[in-house]
Amino acid sequence: MSAEDAFTVRPLQAGDTPAWLHFFDHVAFADNPRWAGCFCQYPTVDHEQEDWAARPAEANRQRACQRLARGEQTGAVALDAGGAVVGWCHAGPWQACTIMDDASPEPLAPRLAAVTCFVIAPAWRGRGVARALLAEACRHLQAQGFEAVDGWTSPEATTVQDMHTGPRALYESLGFERLREVGGRWVMRRRLG
Repeated sequence: MSAEDAFTVRPLQAGDTPAWLHFFDHVAFADNPRWAGCFCQYPTVDHEQEDWAARPAEANRQRACQRLARGEQTGAVALDAGGAVVGWCHAGPWQACTIMDDASPEPLAPRLAAVTCFVIAPAWRGRGVARALLAEACRHLQAQGFEAVDGWTSPEATTVQDMHTGPRALYESLGFERLREVGGRWVMRRRLG
């Protein structure tokens, strides 16, 4: 791997806020401006209480800043050699990710984590960043005491935009197995430990 291909992956830290915001403000959605206003808030907003389509980008950015300050915006980041964020994987407690709750009883909920999305800078796609992010997220979630982690994927996705939750092959390569289907998406689970 050359120096220009080198990246490191680790859990998001409090000091990462400026680089994380720069990534979402200027890099993450350079080829998909339709999603530029998300700031990775979609997974945790109560969609029964709020109309997501009506939420302005600035409200999502402010919410992201508040969650970052409180340590509630959790996941893994990939950083290039200069410390710029080049990839992100949203990962944290399942109970904090409202999009994972499909009304099925979940007895493991207090000990269950969730991976909800990946955002990789266009220039860094195809270099193993998403796999490294998912592996780090699983390692960190296990260290926090979670027993399992769920991810969701569109099994027939072919575009980068459709694969924002991670392609099925990515999950399978790290030991996730299909748990159930919800609205055309697969919920996949991996036991930790």
